[in-house]
Amino acid sequence: MGLLGAAGAKSTVEAFLSSLSASADVLAMAKVEVKLGAIPEGKNVIVKWQGKPVFIRHRTQDEIDEANKVDVTSLRDPQNDDDRVKKPEWLIMLGICTHLGCVPIGEAGDFG
Repeated sequence: MGLLGAAGAKSTVEAFLSSLSASADVLAMAKVEVKLGAIPEGKNVIVKWQGKPVFIRHRTQDEIDEANKVDVTSLRDPQNDDDRVKKPEWLIMLGICTHLGCVPIGEAGDFG
């Protein structure tokens, strides 16, 4: 009975664990591939990831320099530009409004 019980327990655990994994449609939405080489310097694209807008900006050297000049102590989330990006020429942001669900507009607002 011990071997049969172990096989039954294994089957039950496997069924339980497989029910926890994400479905194929969820996994398909989990990643988006973007050809960065197709985005000219100084331009941005908006892609949809999991139903949310993602802004991808190919920054110019002037934009990078301007971001590095910002006094981070005046920011709500004080973090240097170098800490926010992996490669300075690419700025990737998830665009979600925290209160009404509106979508931010690129190149508008206090930081242009």
